[in-house]
Amino acid sequence: MKRLILYVALALLSVASFAQDKQLEAFLAQAKGHRVAVDYEYVIAGVPDITVEGSAIVQDNCFRMEGAGLLILCDAVNIWTLVLDDKEAYIEYAGEMDYMDYLSELTLEDNGWLSGMYAEPISGNLIPFTIKNIQFLPPSGDMSAFSPAEDTFNGDWVITDLR
Repeated sequence: MKRLILYVALALLSVASFAQDKQLEAFLAQAKGHRVAVDYEYVIAGVPDITVEGSAIVQDNCFRMEGAGLLILCDAVNIWTLVLDDKEAYIEYAGEMDYMDYLSELTLEDNGWLSGMYAEPISGNLIPFTIKNIQFLPPSGDMSAFSPAEDTFNGDWVITDLR
């Protein structure tokens, strides 16, 4: 599920083929070259349905996402997934991101929110998502928000390095 929000957040930074109307195309063009802060929500269908909410900041190929007990950081080279309650961290290479392949029905709503569907790559399940409270901020040269602070990991953390 962490990939869902990654793909959705990064979609804001690409003027993609999903830009079906001028309003959506202008919206996505505005996101490019900015630091974009959003709140997100997605629903996993089941008994009962599970709603996950969080926030994300995206700039260029870097992002910071918080929600569902996770903090996910990417500095465009590495991705750190921190399970905060369990003090577990997973580190992997960021690699190439083909996020747009998994998104469909990308729509800019009248209230300024962005909605669409995410096709989970393994199961193919469709997961509806909403990106709301979108803020276009000036880009910042300070990229420290996109990697863990040096004092983040103490002796209590279990770190799995998958690089």
